[in-house]
Amino acid sequence: QGFRLLSFSMRRALPRFAQWVETRAANLGGISVLSSSPALVWSHGLGGCCDSDELRGIGSILDPAKLGRTVLRLDLRGHGRSKSAHENVDHQDGHKQYLWSELAKDMRRAAADSVSRSFFGGEALGAAVALEAAIAAQASNSIDAPPGLILMRPPQMLVDAAKGSVDPALLQEIRRIAELVMADGFDALDKEETREKAPFLDGAVATFSSVAKGELQRLRRTMDKDAFAAALRGYAASEQPGKQLADRFKEGLAKSAPSMAADAYGVPLSPGCPVLILAVAADEHHPVKAAEELARMLPDSELEVANSLEHAKSTWAARINNFLRKAWMKEFLSKRVMPQ
Repeated sequence: QGFRLLSFSMRRALPRFAQWVETRAANLGGISVLSSSPALVWSHGLGGCCDSDELRGIGSILDPAKLGRTVLRLDLRGHGRSKSAHENVDHQDGHKQYLWSELAKDMRRAAADSVSRSFFGGEALGAAVALEAAIAAQASNSIDAPPGLILMRPPQMLVDAAKGSVDPALLQEIRRIAELVMADGFDALDKEETREKAPFLDGAVATFSSVAKGELQRLRRTMDKDAFAAALRGYAASEQPGKQLADRFKEGLAKSAPSMAADAYGVPLSPGCPVLILAVAADEHHPVKAAEELARMLPDSELEVANSLEHAKSTWAARINNFLRKAWMKEFLSKRVMPQ
């Protein structure tokens, strides 16, 4: 069973390099460091996990010592420490548990099981999941509605799905890879990626530290192949519910109590859930263009574009920290909510 990470309004001092510890949160596994509330609850890309993200250098960006708060990093259903959460159901329906909306439910349950209040965030697929979770919570005025949202390297398909214009060739390719893995295993996918010099579907080609591609492939192989194939099919099938996102963006994320004042303490108090979108120049499969389109769709959003992965690694932690502080101040000033 998951255990609750107690939260305190007093700031806990963290060592310069916080030590991640394994944790359970509802039906998901992950890693966390306990500090101040609200926490940041985070999810990764397709086929990735907390361990592969550590190799890629994500841990440095999400370092709780730099962010000054509890950070809970979740392995999505079927991935990493959440391998057992995959449900072996009929082949035709197994992908449904990997729809963005279903993964968002997992994220919300894990957050509710582990922390008293939290921001949501994620990278690549994790960004789509975090956005779905935030929209659902805001639209229902739920107690777990996040005071802020971070979308790192959002995928082009997230924007295209919201516009109802996903490239059919992309969907066909995703489904083809699912069939390849089911038929011939991960070795066939590894060989194809090497031969075609194709990037990882989960965006792991974007590494913020030096890591061998083979190490990331090895960690991906820890997934059951049927779970990975189901995750791919669920990703592709998210196109349909994704078409409803455009309208839900404004209806959901813009739901908020009326502001007390304008620009109180230098914090804009326009209604809605603040969103920070992070992108990297020349990121082919998570392009700046997609981030810019998403920023135009989402109310109360900020866009930060790093000119390189090295630049992102050196600046994003401070940018995230500043954004979360402002978002929590906005929550406090507009709703008179004391930190928990």
